[in-house]
Parts: sequence; C-alpha cells; structure tokens
Amino acid sequence: MELHDLLDLGRYPIDRPDAPLYKRLIQDLRRELEDDGCAILRGFAHAAGVQHLVVEAEATAPNAHRSFGRTNAYFTKDDPRLPLDHPIRQFYDRSNAFVPADNFPVSGALRRIYADPGFMPFVREALDVPEQAFFRYDDPLADVIINVVEQGQGFPWHFDTNNYTVTLAIQNGEAGGDFE
Repeated sequence: MELHDLLDLGRYPIDRPDAPLYKRLIQDLRRELEDDGCAILRGFAHAAGVQHLVVEAEATAPNAHRSFGRTNAYFTKDDPRLPLDHPIRQFYDRSNAFVPADNFPVSGALRRIYADPGFMPFVREALDVPEQAFFRYDDPLADVIINVVEQGQGFPWHFDTNNYTVTLAIQNGEAGGDFE
C-alpha cells in the first residue's frame, strides 16, 4: 500500500514539501491554528483511503481495552470543600475503548501514514515547531491507536495533557451526540 492509496496528495501534497501548494497549505493551517487552535484537513484521507482505515479499525476493534467510570474534566477526585456547582465537582459517565498500537500491522494503513517520511515533517511544519522540539511518539503501545466508541458510550470533555494531538477521524457518529 502506497501513501497515494490512502491520502489525497493532490490537495495535501505532504510528499512534495517544495511544491507551491504545500507552502500555501502550511500557511493556511498555521492561520487556522492561530485563529481557532485547531486545523481540519477535510478529505485528507480520500474515500478509498478511509475504506482501508475502516477495514483495519473494524478488524482490530474487538481487541480494544475498555474502561468505564465517572470523571470530571480534570480527572480528579471530588473535593467537598468546594461548592456543589464547582467544575471539579461535576462528574460524568465516561466509557473509553482503545486499540493499542501492537494490534496494527507494519504494512497496515494507519502505520503507513504514521511512518511515512513526509508525515512527521508536515505536522511539525504546520505546527511551526522546530525539529529539535517535536518528536515522534515512540511508545510501542500508544504511538498509533484507535478509539472505539460504541452505541451509548461517550467520553466527556476534559483537559488534555498533550501539547498537540493529531487525530484522523474516519467515521462520524451516525446519530451524532450531545455536547454539553
């Protein structure tokens, strides 16, 4: 499987960093990040690429590690010294299921994108982070994962400890969800 089998390299030429379109893309992404703190690359994976990713995700989903509980946005315990309406005291059901990285073949779609020599420099350049300050996540169980959300499950909003998160969303909830 080649990168062009997965990604729309015409719109997102991460394999051609010297191309004028690449430079314009980087400028647009940096502007979005500056304005919104988030950049969305709609159609980054084209339809056939999404299908490869879906097949891989569905094949590995049964191996997901599942956990359930109640949490607040800070992942902390309740603090009864605070008023009842304080955010630390607001708890929500949380269900989480993720497939660890060791379930994905080296030749699979997800690893093909993650390991591509142009992917990391593209992300780094879009974020405007110097090479010596941004590294590939080298945890063999978490460098690439998929999150599995099944009917009736949810993962409430929370403060994240990551400086950056790169997410490749391959499916949207059919019925949507609540945002509170």
